[in-house]
Amino acid sequence: MPRLPQTGDRPEIPGLGTLALEDCLHEYPGKRRIFRARLPDDRAVVAKFYLGRIAQWAEWRRGTRGARRLEAAGVPAPAVHHAGYCPQYRAWLLVLDLVEADTPWPPPGGDPGHEAHARLLATLAEHHRAGIMQNDLNWLNFIPRDGKLYAIDGDRVRRRAGALGRGPALRHLQRLYASKTRVPEARIREGFRLYHELRGWDPTEAELERFLRTLRHARVRHARRVAHRAARGWKHYPRFRSADLGVIHDRRRLTREQAGEIARQLYATGKLPETVANNELGARRIDAPWQTLPALLRPALTRRTARRVWSHALTLRRLGLAVPRPVAVVAADCGMIWLVQEAIPDMHPLTVGGQPPGPEAAETLWASLRDYGIRFRGRDPRMLGSDGHALWILDPLPLAFARPGGRGLLRAAQRDREWLRQVSEAR
Repeated sequence: MPRLPQTGDRPEIPGLGTLALEDCLHEYPGKRRIFRARLPDDRAVVAKFYLGRIAQWAEWRRGTRGARRLEAAGVPAPAVHHAGYCPQYRAWLLVLDLVEADTPWPPPGGDPGHEAHARLLATLAEHHRAGIMQNDLNWLNFIPRDGKLYAIDGDRVRRRAGALGRGPALRHLQRLYASKTRVPEARIREGFRLYHELRGWDPTEAELERFLRTLRHARVRHARRVAHRAARGWKHYPRFRSADLGVIHDRRRLTREQAGEIARQLYATGKLPETVANNELGARRIDAPWQTLPALLRPALTRRTARRVWSHALTLRRLGLAVPRPVAVVAADCGMIWLVQEAIPDMHPLTVGGQPPGPEAAETLWASLRDYGIRFRGRDPRMLGSDGHALWILDPLPLAFARPGGRGLLRAAQRDREWLRQVSEAR
């Protein structure tokens, strides 16, 4: 097993000299380690180690080519100092200038605010004029410095021979807003007009409305694609098995040990463990209609449905709809599924009692679902909850996705509207 790079190491890099590794800024376990480092002349740099001579070669090559494209295009980006193989760690190495933020970044919450939004659009317009398309538009791939945003990640960068025309540029702008699913529509309208102003184009209201309609569909596609990957153990959502239990959890909220303890306790008693941390969580049993099927089919169907529950919950959450944050999903081979979510203060299922939220809350939820092409396949009040002010979706499984604005969806949406009004009225 090759030794991994560590803080305090001083590897000798051909053509560069001694590279002093100071702090580990970020780590993708088993894939990458990113360090703050210093060159022999005391300049601060970033050293990205791509771990694995074969496994990470393609990632390193893509990141190196992207970083050089950004530097050659003349847009704000860190300079490349070294790119090559480091035999000491059996890893590929990319050394770049260190760019440190001089203002708080990334913007907190869903709405970035006018200043950060305008700065991002100015950066996007500058990139497009240089023929650059950054296809990973994560906030953390840009660093604010001296009034500009520096593009620090070249993994998904493409460059064209000339400036982007109107069609490709607007499709890329749509990609930006599709990945930022919590940016409100008012901010998007402002951004659409500002981007056209930066490029010297004159937008029409019809173009804006068409852009928004297409964007809603793109947002659902993006959210579902990300959620589908998360249901298969991507990034922050590892999955594992414990005896006859399959678990997917959000590692930012629960450790593997905590998730395993919750899974075993739910299977044994149907309740969460009584710990301080779990007081902020709630578990909901998902009804499984296939429990009467032969035992041979039950485990596979249960695991597939658990992935679907998890994917639906993450999709709705990413779209900014009223659904508690999913923390874990537990699937037992015998056919039982539990969805663990963050608890909402004063939340109760509609069937339990309490004050219904009223028709305005029903209209708000219905309009959000209709805009994103989401309808109810089953209309059971137990899937909804109320905190007295809003309607919440507690069980995402009975929801189905369709094309926004489709004829069949609009017919089903009217029935959904009537049902939501009915269950949200005081009884």
